[in-house]
Amino acid sequence: VARLGGVTRARMTQIMKLCNLAPDIQEKILFLPPVVGVNERNLRPVCKPIDWEEQRHLLQELLRRSLG
Repeated sequence: VARLGGVTRARMTQIMKLCNLAPDIQEKILFLPPVVGVNERNLRPVCKPIDWEEQRHLLQELLRRSLG
């Protein structure tokens, strides 16, 4: 898949980890207007916990820092 997409396997892994986010977080990100500081790299810590409530808390913290 990475080869077909023209990206590295590592990049493909980073992108696929976004699938571990709670469905409501995925939806929020899809419809979020462009916000400085909200990108795949800054979302990595949000993807790490399995617990969706913890993910929601981490996302709120990220958005609070990004939006000021």
